[in-house]
Amino acid sequence: MTKTAERTGVSAVLSEPRLRYTLGINYLCCQFGKFSLMPVLALMLAQGGGGSTSAAGFQMFAFLMCVGLSSLLVSRWLPRLPYAVTMAAGMVCSGAGFGALAFTGRPVLVLLALCLAGFGNSVHGVLVRVLVAESLTAEPARNTVYGILQISTNAAAALGPFVAGLLYVAGDNRSLLAFVGIAYLAAAVSLLVGLPFRLRPPTAMRHADGARARMRTLRDPECLRALALTAVGAFAYGQFYSAFALFVALAVEPAMLRAVLLGGPPILIVLFQSGVTVLTNRRLRAGTAPLTLLALAVIAFGAGIVLLGVGLPVVAGAAVAVAVFAFAEMLFGPMVSVAFNRLTRVSSLASSNLQGISLTTGEALGSLSGGAVFLACYHHGTGDWYWLALGAATLASAGLHLARARTTTVRSEEGH
Repeated sequence: MTKTAERTGVSAVLSEPRLRYTLGINYLCCQFGKFSLMPVLALMLAQGGGGSTSAAGFQMFAFLMCVGLSSLLVSRWLPRLPYAVTMAAGMVCSGAGFGALAFTGRPVLVLLALCLAGFGNSVHGVLVRVLVAESLTAEPARNTVYGILQISTNAAAALGPFVAGLLYVAGDNRSLLAFVGIAYLAAAVSLLVGLPFRLRPPTAMRHADGARARMRTLRDPECLRALALTAVGAFAYGQFYSAFALFVALAVEPAMLRAVLLGGPPILIVLFQSGVTVLTNRRLRAGTAPLTLLALAVIAFGAGIVLLGVGLPVVAGAAVAVAVFAFAEMLFGPMVSVAFNRLTRVSSLASSNLQGISLTTGEALGSLSGGAVFLACYHHGTGDWYWLALGAATLASAGLHLARARTTTVRSEEGH
């Protein structure tokens, strides 16, 4: 029995190619459903709630928080069932939650439906990371799987808005929500077909996660660095769909050009993620720490933000920033998971939950800053200073990590 099999408690019945194929198809289906709905969800909620944008905003916030954090409520029970059953159940919950939106416009019921959908996404996302961590021991192999998931997600993000535009008609969301529900059911079927039913999380994991266990992990310096870098990177990433989207809407007139700028990253990621994965795998095999690569991704985010504030022509600066942001995301997304998978003083379930907390917190705060602070700065003529200050802070945070990591390495070598 292999080391991986010993950790999972079953015979080695899931090959790496089968894992890649199953999760790739699964992510393509569920993310296609999600990104077909997200472009019009806020509008749909506002129209369904009698035009109440405040209620729609709160419902969107609750949904996003549930996607990131709600699996914490059941983390102790997640290891008790096979991966296929629990992950597929998450997909069914999401499909049912979104599908229920077609049958009610009452704010409380809509909120409950969105929370159910978010809960299903949260459980699924946490267990995907646990499954990869427990099935693959080599970091390049894990990175390859996460790269495939990144490609599937961004392919769905590129195509989803077209489905939304085709199927959503104001006042009639049934066709779109039916499509979304079917996409999530297809995602559930892909897991039931592709994952062996004997494959389940380790028994020891049932008691390895909880509030106290997560608090104890905060004493681990490597865990703290992973949390900090992930939160900073997620904060910077959150600017793209908040501050940058507002900047493009306010400063770029042609609608087609705005669409190209906002839709550029998913297309670039689909085209070039494989190449970036090959490069990062080489660095991992050469001994580069995942946290170092994660810091480089945060530096790339910071560089893209700075480019928006240095006085370049609006369209040229935005286009270059989009390219840099896309590269940063190609590096950041998979490497966050690889870095948290490396944490050895905590179970893979606990590390996956911590990853979700740092990503959700960073992105939520980043979106809040991008939607409120940037808009205020822009209207007061200091939009460039917003980009420069935020970019400088992002670069400094990542640079500080690299400096500390280098100092630690030098001291370790001197000790030997």
